[in-house]
Amino acid sequence: MSVLMNMFQIPELRKRLFFTLSIMIVVRIGSQIPVPGVQLNNLLLAIGNENNSFLAFVNLLSGGALERASIFALGVMPYITASIVMQLLTVIIPSLEKIAKEGPEGRRKVHQISRIGTLAVAGVQGVIYGNYLAQFNSQTSLPFILLSTTQFVILFTLSVTTGTYILMWLGEQITERGLGNGISMIILSGIVARFPQAFYTLLNRPQDPIITLLLGVMFLGIIMAVIFEELALRKLPVQYSRGGAMAGPTYLPFKVNPTNVIPIIFASAVLVFPVQLAQWFGTKAPWLQTVSTALQPGELWYSIVYFILILFFAFFYIEIELNPHDISENLRRQNAFIPGIRPGAETEAYISKTLYNLTLPGAAFLGLIALLPTFIVNRLKVPADIAYLLGGTSLIILVGVSLNTLRQIESFLNMNQKEGFLTPKKRTY
Repeated sequence: MSVLMNMFQIPELRKRLFFTLSIMIVVRIGSQIPVPGVQLNNLLLAIGNENNSFLAFVNLLSGGALERASIFALGVMPYITASIVMQLLTVIIPSLEKIAKEGPEGRRKVHQISRIGTLAVAGVQGVIYGNYLAQFNSQTSLPFILLSTTQFVILFTLSVTTGTYILMWLGEQITERGLGNGISMIILSGIVARFPQAFYTLLNRPQDPIITLLLGVMFLGIIMAVIFEELALRKLPVQYSRGGAMAGPTYLPFKVNPTNVIPIIFASAVLVFPVQLAQWFGTKAPWLQTVSTALQPGELWYSIVYFILILFFAFFYIEIELNPHDISENLRRQNAFIPGIRPGAETEAYISKTLYNLTLPGAAFLGLIALLPTFIVNRLKVPADIAYLLGGTSLIILVGVSLNTLRQIESFLNMNQKEGFLTPKKRTY
């Protein structure tokens, strides 16, 4: 309680905290507003009769906005998809790589290109989901669309694309004027908002009490394991040579999971796309429908591809954000070295080996936790919407984003010489 009181005693931190909460409230209100032409009660009744694992997975990432055909139905996933493509292109295309390395101005240009790409991705996904809802409307006994198919798809696409851009802007405001990474905080708010309903449904659902108890133990165990991994560090000793004298040793801290939740979010965005394409072109390309079926959450190929993508994006992120060559060059410029390792190529190789040795088990751990809902659905016979919320991706995002936000709060508290959450002051008795 003393730490919470300290948070409200710092004007800058208090202002950022209230601003972040205000934006999250706006996001949650927007996720309840359906696009024009939809009768919401009928839609919720029709969706409630479905137990579609793909819909449950995508609905989780959108914070429940998809099942309401909300203006925020696409969430921030189009922006994340466009960012993935842009980061891949910066590695492949030398001119883009040169722009990305031009400092803040270069990053601003790359970000602007990603925003333009978001328009294309959101437009395509809007058409796909609009057609899916139109087809679902024609098959259900409770029609919920009040417009013709063409009118609805056009209106739905325009609405959700605009909603995605609004969410992007709100996320940027959180990053600049609030707490934490704005895009991650928006995803987090959607996940947290669905917990009360999930717990209520789970506790009131007729099932073996042992299963409920096991789910609770797994829920707490995953949170503890992810926190342990997120906070674990590998410290590389570094010495500085200044004016011929050797400064005391310091450390390069590398996290056991240096990529945080980035591989999970990126892999989720990539896996959703083939299923979306199959919903659009499935009748014209039977092979695409076969691929889509294999990549449905809970299927064997889905689990294999998801795990591989998490590993890929973990190592890809290391090369982009924690480039061993850049770290080695920065140490050389500062007249610093790792004891027993020669500066230059040997230092770069040593840092690369250290990062890879950390990333492989860290990413494998993320992959196994992310696949846990598949086990919960198949073995414990729990509905997909509850399984994907109480295990795997949602908890990794929940813990990872929360810890990053706590670190930012911690820095404000430390600057004002206040006791924090993660590093409390030593008490004397």
